[in-house]
Amino acid sequence: MKKILVVLLILVFAVSGSLQAQTKRVENFTLPDAVSGKEVSLSDFQNRKAVVVLFTSNFCPYSKLYEERFSALVKAYAGQDVAFLMINPNDPNESREDSMESMKAKAASWGLNIPYLADSDQKVAALFGATKTPEVFVLSNKPNLFTVAYSGALDDNPQVAADVNQEYLKQALDSVLKGRIVNAPHKRPVGCMIKM
Repeated sequence: MKKILVVLLILVFAVSGSLQAQTKRVENFTLPDAVSGKEVSLSDFQNRKAVVVLFTSNFCPYSKLYEERFSALVKAYAGQDVAFLMINPNDPNESREDSMESMKAKAASWGLNIPYLADSDQKVAALFGATKTPEVFVLSNKPNLFTVAYSGALDDNPQVAADVNQEYLKQALDSVLKGRIVNAPHKRPVGCMIKM
């Protein structure tokens, strides 16, 4: 009987944690975009069903390993009801590779027509609870209410794209776009620490 109670308690906490992760509200934020030179706010995308927020860096070797995979995903979901944002949480005084000029050049080299936002004081990273680059957040949008549906790693192999077995970001995004709950709302990200 005790074993059954322990198993039930574990299941209750697991389900509770999963639901809590998927109901974390994300407040509006505004950051400068290195691509357009304008301010971009989360509320600019309130007409989208989902928003993918990728914390990344020009400097981090792990972020570099994901450039092609993330670019391919952005292109694969073009025309669907999803917006993509990249946010660089690094201080350009600490890393010249993460300056606004370098961010603009990097975005141009990717050929992606999405915002690349500077969060040099890490206020938005702290809002999300982001700790690494790369680290992704999939936001589900109900009218004027963005909640985190998934957070963490993009997939299960940060080093070798050809050896990926689980595409966490793609699976989560597909679930959100279909109005379903994400089965695994968090996977531990692997990457460079964000210095707060």
